[in-house]
Amino acid sequence: DASTGALRHLITVPTPGPVCALDATSCYVVSAKRTILLADAKTGTTRPIAELKDDIGGLALAPDGTLFVSLGGSTHQVVVFGKDGAITRTIGRAGGRPLIGPWDPSGLLHPRGLAVDAKGTLWVSEHDNIPKRFSTWDAKSGAFKAEFLGPSTYGALGGSICPADPHIMAGQGCEWRIDPLTGKAKALAVITRDGMENSRFATGTNGRTYLVTAGNWAFNVGPLNIFERLGDGLWKKRGEIFYLDQDGKDVPVSEHGKGPAAKKTMVWADANDDGRRDANEVSGTDGVLVFSRWFMNVNPDLTLYAGDRQFKSTGFTACGAPTWDLANPVRMPAEGLGSADGRLVLKGGDYGAAHTRLTCFDIASGKVRWWYPDNFNGVHGSHSAPPAVAGMIRGSYGACSAIRLAEPIGNAWVLATNCGEWHLVTERGFYLSRLFQGDQLKMKFPERAVPGVLMNDCPPGMGGEDFGGSATVAKDGRLYLQAGKTGFWNVAVENLDRVQAITGGSVTIAEAELATARQFKEQALQIQVGVQRLLVKKGTPTFTGKIDEDFAGHTVLSYDKGDGTRARSALAIDDTTAYLAWEVQDRTPWVNGAKVDDSLYWGGDTVDFQLGSDPAADPARTEAGKGDLRLSIGSLQGKDTAVVFRQVAEQKAARTFSSGVVKSFVVDSVVALPRAKIVTTKRGDGYTVEAAIPLADLGLRNQPGLKLRGDFGVTFGNQAGDRTRLRSYWSNQSTGIVDDVVYELKLEPKFWGEIVIGD
Repeated sequence: DASTGALRHLITVPTPGPVCALDATSCYVVSAKRTILLADAKTGTTRPIAELKDDIGGLALAPDGTLFVSLGGSTHQVVVFGKDGAITRTIGRAGGRPLIGPWDPSGLLHPRGLAVDAKGTLWVSEHDNIPKRFSTWDAKSGAFKAEFLGPSTYGALGGSICPADPHIMAGQGCEWRIDPLTGKAKALAVITRDGMENSRFATGTNGRTYLVTAGNWAFNVGPLNIFERLGDGLWKKRGEIFYLDQDGKDVPVSEHGKGPAAKKTMVWADANDDGRRDANEVSGTDGVLVFSRWFMNVNPDLTLYAGDRQFKSTGFTACGAPTWDLANPVRMPAEGLGSADGRLVLKGGDYGAAHTRLTCFDIASGKVRWWYPDNFNGVHGSHSAPPAVAGMIRGSYGACSAIRLAEPIGNAWVLATNCGEWHLVTERGFYLSRLFQGDQLKMKFPERAVPGVLMNDCPPGMGGEDFGGSATVAKDGRLYLQAGKTGFWNVAVENLDRVQAITGGSVTIAEAELATARQFKEQALQIQVGVQRLLVKKGTPTFTGKIDEDFAGHTVLSYDKGDGTRARSALAIDDTTAYLAWEVQDRTPWVNGAKVDDSLYWGGDTVDFQLGSDPAADPARTEAGKGDLRLSIGSLQGKDTAVVFRQVAEQKAARTFSSGVVKSFVVDSVVALPRAKIVTTKRGDGYTVEAAIPLADLGLRNQPGLKLRGDFGVTFGNQAGDRTRLRSYWSNQSTGIVDDVVYELKLEPKFWGEIVIGD
């Protein structure tokens, strides 16, 4: 009963599946995957309507009573039933779409969910990810209308651009062609179902175009497949690099040691064009050679790299399969990705290190050619990274591709990062250019995704965890980047032909400039000295939006995370109330897209006060304890709202938070403060927030000489105003994480400053 919730009837259905309402009191329901029952809510009974030979994926009912049923198994079609319960017709190619080969949009593959819209269009979802697909069909005639493909794997893993024709891309196991006029892409073929978490196009010395793919990424390693592109939608597998165990059996290879241990690395190069791995077509070596992890170490000329070993292609078989001699590598002075011409190797920095180096070696001599700072390396290192600075490499994943451009650039490497920017470094050790926008507060997407639109102010996806990426120099000499987050972008880099070599000369540094440099150094050292301290004076400010006047005589703190992010904060106290103020520079002031109060801190602009109200608590504690709190103030659907989070509290008002890393993080108490008085003043380049909070709501006492720990902070939203992209605090500098709502929420008392209550 909808009004009371009382149970009227219990309808028993063995192994129930998809359900489709017929009217207010009856529905169709699938039982045991293959039987369609009509269930009657009035009587609580069922009766069979149809028995089908393949598993049923979904049901949909048209207004005229026509029933659509999706079938998998060997059918891969939508079967249409009339009102009399008889099959009238089918939709989709008989037997479905081929698993491999040229794309046929008229076929379905593992059809599941169905829906008929008000315009008489049948929508079909497919339970497949190579690629993910929705299609539409005329519900009456069954004619194919359109298809919608995507998204990509998270982080746009495994994409690459064809050098022979940059409008051709590989990704999600498929070949795609982009229309240069509309920007729309269509699928041309399914190349492989063995995974495409990494792929690279290459051009052989025989002039043919090859694609190397790997169905693994980052922490797991496994076989490589080598395909030749014969034309639009036409591919031929030419070879494979695979692994054998001690018994000579194929094994996947996992860094985590799952499954049998690999003992040999083998290469198969098809010689007779039969597509089968014949014994005389296989060679190899002892040990495990890893060619694909975060990125694939395959260069544009088919040279392979594994650790400190270089393997140049030794030629081609009669049918065009590339060959390599895995038993006789060129030993390099360091592990890394070689240059496009094979003369140099670039070694990445140490993962997670705050200050490490990219180092370039000459392979033949073993000598170091140059090094360049590779700071806050990798995903975890990037969490401590400062704001973007011209020429600074932050959060590098390493070299995603080696390329060769026209002189004076020559060999170069494209470095992808976790900080919303890529970088170009050259064989001579020059930092050539930033690619994409690394400043979270300057990131801005074009209004429309159309060919020719400028991408300079975009991140290479979303600005964090954009894990994929590759680069290609096409036969026209232009550089193309594959980036993205949930789609494969194809981005051309313009004006590299305008790069000029500077012939050199002398630089004179005047004494006045040295004095300025010393001043900068002293300021930087001062920031690192000891614990930040704030003396809080007694007072009862009046709120006017001008904190220098309202908090005259009180200390006003200043902190920032780069240009246009300066924040100033102040705190005063009287017998009953704490008075807080934040003055913030912000190009999009006081915008927050949160729908509920506990989401304000990750939904855009907020101001923040963190406090440990227990003076006896260990100041070096790594986890929040009793008395530790976070006051977050933001605009909740137009209303200024103050919320207090206590990770540990006696009085419970618990809420649970989750992220991709932490599935369940319980905060003991999350409460809004109705007694908080908040005054907000917005201006063109920022805003001011002043708040009066009862001391009792903060567990704070006006006790002269009381020493506590705490912090002031600000969060900045993206251009859309719906997600926090930058966190800036007075004391805590470990605030780089902005892609995980749990770690953005967690308190870190060990990084707080000292707050002393004065007279």
